[in-house]
Amino acid sequence: MTTIEIQDEQLARKLQHIADTEHRSLESVLRGLVADYSVEPVRQATNENRDDGVRRVRAKMFAKARRYWESVGDEKAALTDEYLEEYFGAFDEEGIPRLKSELTTLEPPVGSLAYAAKVIRERGGIRSGRHSDSSRADDILNEEFADYLLARMRDQNGEG
Repeated sequence: MTTIEIQDEQLARKLQHIADTEHRSLESVLRGLVADYSVEPVRQATNENRDDGVRRVRAKMFAKARRYWESVGDEKAALTDEYLEEYFGAFDEEGIPRLKSELTTLEPPVGSLAYAAKVIRERGGIRSGRHSDSSRADDILNEEFADYLLARMRDQNGEG
C-alpha cells in the first residue's frame, strides 16, 4: 500500500467533493482520472508544435537569405524552401547566407551563439530546476534570434 499526500488543500477538497458527489472512494476517483490520462497525445502535440516552430523559423531564415540574394542579384534567390531545406548551410560570419557546398565546415564558429546551442544540445539541454515559461519561445525565435545572432557575429568580427 502506498500513501499519497496532497499538499494543495484546494485540490484535495475538489477531489473529495467529486468522491462524495459520485458516492465513490477517493481512490476510485483517482483511478478514473488516471485511466483517462494518456501521455502519448501530449507528446505527439508537443512534437508537432516543435516541428511547426522549427518550420516557421526556417521559413523566416530562408526568406532572409532570399532578400540578401535578391539585393546582390544572386540567382539563389529563386531557390525553393524544399531545396533550401536540404542544401542551406548557414549565415557566415559576415551574415551572408551560404549553401552547405559553399561552407568549409558545418560546425558553428567557437564563441558564437550557434556554437553555444550546439554544446547545450550535445549535453542534453539546460536544467535549471525551475519551471520554464516557453510562451514567448516562438516569438523570440521568429522575431529576434536571427537578428541577434547576426549582430553578435558582426560584433565578434569588429564590424558593429
